[in-house]
Amino acid sequence: MRKFIASIVMLAAVLSAGAQALPSRFEVKIKSKDHVQGMAVDTAARCFYLSFTTSLVKVDYEGNVLAKVDSINGHLGAMTFDARARKLYASLECKDDEIGRGIARNLGTEAFTRDQARFYVAVVDVDRMAMQTYEVAEAIADYKTKYGCSGIDGVTIAPQIGKKNGKPRLYVAYGIYGDISRRDNDHQILLEYKLDAFKPGVAAPKAAAKYFVFTGNTTWGVQNLCYDPGTGCIFMASYAGKKPEFPNYSLFAVPVNQKPEKKVLRGLEDDGEHLSLALWQQGLLSTVKGVRGWRFSDACTGICTLGDGTWFVSTPLKLRRGYQTATVRQLKWKGGPQENPFEQVADNSR
Repeated sequence: MRKFIASIVMLAAVLSAGAQALPSRFEVKIKSKDHVQGMAVDTAARCFYLSFTTSLVKVDYEGNVLAKVDSINGHLGAMTFDARARKLYASLECKDDEIGRGIARNLGTEAFTRDQARFYVAVVDVDRMAMQTYEVAEAIADYKTKYGCSGIDGVTIAPQIGKKNGKPRLYVAYGIYGDISRRDNDHQILLEYKLDAFKPGVAAPKAAAKYFVFTGNTTWGVQNLCYDPGTGCIFMASYAGKKPEFPNYSLFAVPVNQKPEKKVLRGLEDDGEHLSLALWQQGLLSTVKGVRGWRFSDACTGICTLGDGTWFVSTPLKLRRGYQTATVRQLKWKGGPQENPFEQVADNSR
């Protein structure tokens, strides 16, 4: 009995030490021409992965660079980490709009043409920092033609929506142009994929489902996705929209335990029926039925969670001579009907 109690005490001490070892705040020790886009944490390796548009960086808990992939010819965006397979999934856009042209200028390469525009899920073996890409055919087809699609950005791994004890699935969110003159761009769009669809010999895995989430107007759509086991929700971070009829929140949440409803959607009345998901009815109230959320834009450039109320966000930090890096901060979930559902963890970096 004494040995059992001693083992429990030792385990508690280890867990406590592990929790204390998590960084509360650090700056990434690089200089980039581009701002941070996404982030994931790997607690087993005690490191973070961050995307800086055209580069992928692996850093330790103090921000020291452990590995780096440079000169990626495209927009490497949001990311999510599969700890079991030790794979990183990230969005990669190669396109001809203002973002694509800006990337080409920074890299000194030729800009993509409209016909060359492609969108990919990049799968990275993090132990070798080796990347394989897979086309997102649905987004390529919808680009600049339907739903305000500007490409893809947010990605996360979450249980299959609407299934009890659902198997893990990869969710990929569309980028959405914020054009206030159109009515077909007020939904966020999530594609669902089986994880084993991304394998050698498959160039463009087929999405298992396509979901629409009514949020009202956003600017550039979902920038980052993050599934939180603690709340059972997929969180969607976006830049606030500008249509005056909407509350224009910047953070929304979608419960995964809901059953999708097939119906004709607002603003898409001539487009037939689509699978619709409802927002989590937490956060700030609005006068628009079903739309609730928060005003927390820091999640747009990187967010991840451990599922126990511990979250991390990465935000741009400007340096001299036009360079940038990122600050990573640890947050605690508060929730509730308030502007910011998080609180900052006390700084232990000194």
